[in-house]
Amino acid sequence: MKTFKTLGGGDYLMKRISAMAILAILLMVPALMAGNAVRFGDATVDNGIATVPLLINHDQDLVAMDIPLEYSAGVTLTEVDFANRVQYFDAKLANIDAKNNRVTIGLINMVYEQKPALAKAVVGDDATVAYLKFRIDDLSLTQFEINPFTSDKPSHSLALVYNDYANGAPEVKTISPEFEGGTISLKVGPVVPDKFELSQNVPNPFNPDTKISYALPEAGFVDVEIYNILGQKVKTLVNGYQDAGNYSVTWNGDDEYGSSVASGVYFYRFNSGQYKDIKKMVLMK
Repeated sequence: MKTFKTLGGGDYLMKRISAMAILAILLMVPALMAGNAVRFGDATVDNGIATVPLLINHDQDLVAMDIPLEYSAGVTLTEVDFANRVQYFDAKLANIDAKNNRVTIGLINMVYEQKPALAKAVVGDDATVAYLKFRIDDLSLTQFEINPFTSDKPSHSLALVYNDYANGAPEVKTISPEFEGGTISLKVGPVVPDKFELSQNVPNPFNPDTKISYALPEAGFVDVEIYNILGQKVKTLVNGYQDAGNYSVTWNGDDEYGSSVASGVYFYRFNSGQYKDIKKMVLMK
């Protein structure tokens, strides 16, 4: 069996390659520190399964990578799905060691035929290379940890491989990427409403205070103001930028100066972007 001089170019000349051969390649070339990073996206939880995106930002066109990871107790890694951007790679390996809470992910773009290197992915680009699917065994968990590990037999460490053409002829080099955070939150995020909505205050009539609730399907500037029956503004309850979500604010029946207002009919007006609404309420003392 012939060997190859470069990855992704020149005499690749291989019809088959073993996982051990891939790892040997990663270890034979000089390491280079660069502004590259391995990190994770936000987990999504569905029916007891947490799906965690594995993202790799790199400033070189990659031809291979070695990503050894270990995770804390309370979850079990059941599957590794490779993302679309690396589906064309000839070798996509995910060796799951559930007994020791470890997984070794290895990719090489060209084994059987010549293929392009994986294009650079800076922060802001789609940098996902795989989705790690964990079964949540401990339902009381709110978070768990994923971190890289190194080993000698077989030898593994975080490594990204590329061809360096600085001197004209390609030279295989590795990058030792930075690792950015390993805490995976399992908390379900806030539910984002699908439409704007201003709810009737509760209670109504009220004394001495009442709660006004509203829904924002998108982030934006929000105004919630109180007016009397003459159309005069009594108090501003909300005036500022808010993220999408469900909110509530309490009015204590006072004006801008903190003085109690008289019994009677009042109106509260909600305004965010193009959406406006107004509702009536009654203060009874």
